[in-house]
Amino acid sequence: MPPSSESSSFSPASYGQACAGCSRAKCKCFYRSEGAACERCHRLGKTCEPALAIRKRKARTPPPPTPAPPPPPSTRLEEKLDDIVTLLRSQAAEKQAQSYAQSQRQIPVPIVPEGLISGLGDSVSMTPAREHPDVVIDTAATVVHLLRPLMPASTSHIFSDVSIHEVPESQAEEQLDLFRRSFISMFPFIYIPPTTTAAELRHQKPFLWLVIMASTHKATSQQFRMAETIWNIISRRVVSQQFVNIDLLLGVIAFATWSHYFKKDKPFMTMLSQIAVSLALELNIHQEPVTSALRRGRASTQQSARQRPRTMEERRTILAVFHLTSSAWSTYRKTEPLRWTPYLDDCLRLIGEGKETYLDVYLAAQIKCQIITNHLTCPCAYELTGPDSLKVSSAVLTSALLRQLNDIQKSLPPQVRSDRTIQFYLYYTELKIRESYLSRPRAVDGIDHTGVPHFQRLQDLEATLNVVERWLSVFYEMPLCDWVGFTADLFTQVTQYAVVLFKLTIVDEPGWDLQDVKRRADVFELLDRSCEDVGRVTEAMGMIDSDGPHHGLFFKMPRLLQEIKGLLLAELPPNMSTGGNLPTPESGITDNNANGATEFTGDFSFMDDIYLSMVQDDILAPVWDFRLDSSFMPFAS
Repeated sequence: MPPSSESSSFSPASYGQACAGCSRAKCKCFYRSEGAACERCHRLGKTCEPALAIRKRKARTPPPPTPAPPPPPSTRLEEKLDDIVTLLRSQAAEKQAQSYAQSQRQIPVPIVPEGLISGLGDSVSMTPAREHPDVVIDTAATVVHLLRPLMPASTSHIFSDVSIHEVPESQAEEQLDLFRRSFISMFPFIYIPPTTTAAELRHQKPFLWLVIMASTHKATSQQFRMAETIWNIISRRVVSQQFVNIDLLLGVIAFATWSHYFKKDKPFMTMLSQIAVSLALELNIHQEPVTSALRRGRASTQQSARQRPRTMEERRTILAVFHLTSSAWSTYRKTEPLRWTPYLDDCLRLIGEGKETYLDVYLAAQIKCQIITNHLTCPCAYELTGPDSLKVSSAVLTSALLRQLNDIQKSLPPQVRSDRTIQFYLYYTELKIRESYLSRPRAVDGIDHTGVPHFQRLQDLEATLNVVERWLSVFYEMPLCDWVGFTADLFTQVTQYAVVLFKLTIVDEPGWDLQDVKRRADVFELLDRSCEDVGRVTEAMGMIDSDGPHHGLFFKMPRLLQEIKGLLLAELPPNMSTGGNLPTPESGITDNNANGATEFTGDFSFMDDIYLSMVQDDILAPVWDFRLDSSFMPFAS
């Protein structure tokens, strides 16, 4: 201890600051106020050295964390309910998997090679089905989208539905070649590579394969049996089970386009066209994928599938849907065509380049012609209506549309421009533009009510007749094998050409030579030659009619053409003579019709609504835009 007399001049070293000597001696170290040495080292005459190391203090242990308050009873209840729901869903999924495995053991399903799985494309997802929709928030447009959950691999189900129809491999290849040659050339809604076999197409797109086999089969009874399976797939898989993929959409388009092959009691082209629109909307191929900022509630794999760029097949398919709805409108006049949008315009531009197949150029040309005819015949919802709408004179509109059609024709390559199907659409579009000339009242004192001189009116009628003549030259040169690929749209064009030519044959206009019209283009000769050609088609293609109450298209067509001829003869003015040995309305159809058409007297279920309107409302129905008393009825616009 330090001396008591000098306690005021010493200060104890703080903890850990004792010198080395005091530390070794385990003595208390007191620092002197007069010097740097401590009291002990100064008293003993030693060198006072600071300690070499500093003692470490014991680390403080942190206080234990405060326990979180227990969750309220409602939260605990919700957690338990979530656990129960998860357990029930897992049990239901296990039961569904077991039942599906059992059904697959009972129904043999062909094994699809691994190389063909990739050919299914993005139309069928291999991920498990989701029970709830994909919730997507478009933050840019402030819109919440409920997207359809990605479908499972439903091709196996459709494959099992189709498997009840076995077509020999050689016969399937022959029918597929016929479809490529005579059907797709008329309406190139799909590209089937030449290297694709019928077996590969059946694995990739089984529903489309079934429609192709049904359309090209030579036996009418087999066509109707396949049609029953097609309807079963549409009603069960599409309508009831909400299956959606590109195979189903392409099959519906083909089935509707050549619906006249399978018609029994009622026409169904309009109904199928709306189903095709619904499938396209469900597939979301009617617009570009959303590229704005999105907030999603699904995994990134599903998000990437939603945002992938559009394929050429998807763009071609949505254009085919527009083509189908336009054809349904032209044939039945019940539903308007698909609304034309900037996205469809972009698809038309890309398809028109023909990078994947030259047939895309044909499809683009047909659609451009349909756009013009739709503007003439269909009241578009996006156009202004009412007293404030812009009224364009008929002459100005006709000139503008003819220039537009001429630009389309000039933009086509020579080999496309000379194609028979393209010429059908180009001539028909020009006919619809010039058809307005026939709806003008008769000129009085050399000038009609629109101020058009009489000479100009005769020129307009002559231009219309020239269009009919050019179409007839192409129509008469058509090979018999091309008849089988005629779409409902092309059949409608034939009937409307007959009516326009009939108008030109009976129009009462000073200076208009009716005998010259009959010599250059006789409407009754058109119907007679068509009836003969249809009769030769059945023999050339080896078609076999059914024994039941319903007969094949080409076995019923002669009767239809003869009935149309009889209706036109009944509308001839009394002072006009048919010439030759044509039947009169009083004599009716003779018993010498081609192919024994009189045997099908009671079978009129094949008639289109156009023909029904001709029979029930006479040929002066508004769809034909014509009345004999010169009170012309224009199309709704």
